[in-house]
Amino acid sequence: MDAPPPASNSLRYLAVGVLCVAVLLGFYFVQINAKADRQREDAAERLALCRHLGWIAGATASRNDELRQTCTQLSDQLFKRATSH
Repeated sequence: MDAPPPASNSLRYLAVGVLCVAVLLGFYFVQINAKADRQREDAAERLALCRHLGWIAGATASRNDELRQTCTQLSDQLFKRATSH
């Protein structure tokens, strides 16, 4: 029986190495995507809470202006994040 040439072992190791790197990169990108999703969800929740507080605090005009400005800033940040991805 003839032993396979050493080059086939090298090719096998290269294929396994490439596969491992691909799996690690895939895991890394999934983690980055999950983090970005959590940040978008948090920003959307903050914006919803801000708008709700603005609706509740409609009686006091000075606080309402501050809340409206804060809500506008949150909305702009959320829009910028959504368009940048």
